[in-house]
Amino acid sequence: RSPWSNTYDPPLEDGTVPSERLRKLEIEANEAFDVYRDSYFEGGISSVYLWDLDHGFAGVVLIKKLGDKGSKIRGCWDSIHVIEVNERPSGRSAHYKLTSTVMLWLQTQKEDSGTMNLGGSLMRQNEQDCPLSDPSPHIANIGRLVEDMENKIRSTLNEIYFSKTRDIVNGLRSVQPLSDVKSTDALKSDLANALQKRQTKSEQ
Repeated sequence: RSPWSNTYDPPLEDGTVPSERLRKLEIEANEAFDVYRDSYFEGGISSVYLWDLDHGFAGVVLIKKLGDKGSKIRGCWDSIHVIEVNERPSGRSAHYKLTSTVMLWLQTQKEDSGTMNLGGSLMRQNEQDCPLSDPSPHIANIGRLVEDMENKIRSTLNEIYFSKTRDIVNGLRSVQPLSDVKSTDALKSDLANALQKRQTKSEQ
């Protein structure tokens, strides 16, 4: 089903479609996340699908970005955000449950290092109560939740996974000659011994 035309391809007579109220919200969500995708990813594809539940509604936000900078660096970012919304009886707030999964794949190909593939996935969950005070409260609340979650996942991938991979690679292969490394280690050992002797004398 296309989230833009609300039709199935190929046509499906008994295909499920959202209610009129939810369909209007689905159109607004697709327009909002189209702007979000263009701002953060500068390209790619985004889609938002919503469906009715007995106690509210649920939906999924899909974002895909392919990266191909020539033949040396290639990659793909896929983010899947499943959201469940339970509106409170008072109508003043709603409970949001977000489950986000990001799948990332990168490939580099250089003459000096050869071909390296790096890929994986990361899943996070978040639940939060938000007020329904904005003109389009669900769009604003879901947008903030997805944006915050993607920023956290992006930071985790960059600071933990990529940094850890870099440390492992640097540990496997040193850019310094072996003689320089041994000299540095010997100097560290001499300094540590000298400090230890000085500390022992001061205690006596």
